[in-house]
Amino acid sequence: MKLHRLCFAMLLMAVIACQKTEPIAENLATPANAWIDTVRFNTELTDEQRRQVFYVRNHEEDYLTIRDTSRIMLRFFWSRSFHPFTVVRLENRPEFYDSAGVVKKYEEWFATYKQDIRRINHDCPTRKDDRCYGKVLPFVHRQGVEILPVNQRPPLLALLDSIGFWQMRPVYSAGAHTDGSNWTLQVYYKGKYHEVSTDLQRHPIKLVCLRLLKLSKYPAKPDEIY
Repeated sequence: MKLHRLCFAMLLMAVIACQKTEPIAENLATPANAWIDTVRFNTELTDEQRRQVFYVRNHEEDYLTIRDTSRIMLRFFWSRSFHPFTVVRLENRPEFYDSAGVVKKYEEWFATYKQDIRRINHDCPTRKDDRCYGKVLPFVHRQGVEILPVNQRPPLLALLDSIGFWQMRPVYSAGAHTDGSNWTLQVYYKGKYHEVSTDLQRHPIKLVCLRLLKLSKYPAKPDEIY
């Protein structure tokens, strides 16, 4: 798959294969305005609509809508030309207890990865020429979760400041090319949000993303990291 099919500019890029089936009746075609079901075949979508479709299909939270300033979340979207789309997250789950007028915070931390299953997840269940037919089912993923020590903030968070993450531009592009990968790091930190995406061979956010892979114990071989 070529890189240009992996993403739209500032974001995530889900690699999706189409399933070949026999033609079906014309009156069963999905309406052109049903963008939630035919995102890849609807050229009239805005980037924000595509973004929302992506979150719904991959069961992901939109960090821009979060208002809880006690939460901390790092999310790595990893799009590679020759490997399944992957999401890796580091999150806290703060809980507050009020006992005799004293509020105490109990904070769980976990790291998780989620990998797209291409042979099951299809953007277009049936396609004939340029028409999309059928309703898209919810995506399923291979997943893993690592429970981290309670009330211990992962040292990885300090790396954000040391690489100047909050001052970075949203996009660092290598320009036109065919195959490769895109790394997008999204961070919600106590009410503050920023994201940075790059397809450069080397970039500081990759240090954070690699640490996320390690924390989540994502099973990637050395030649699969590019």
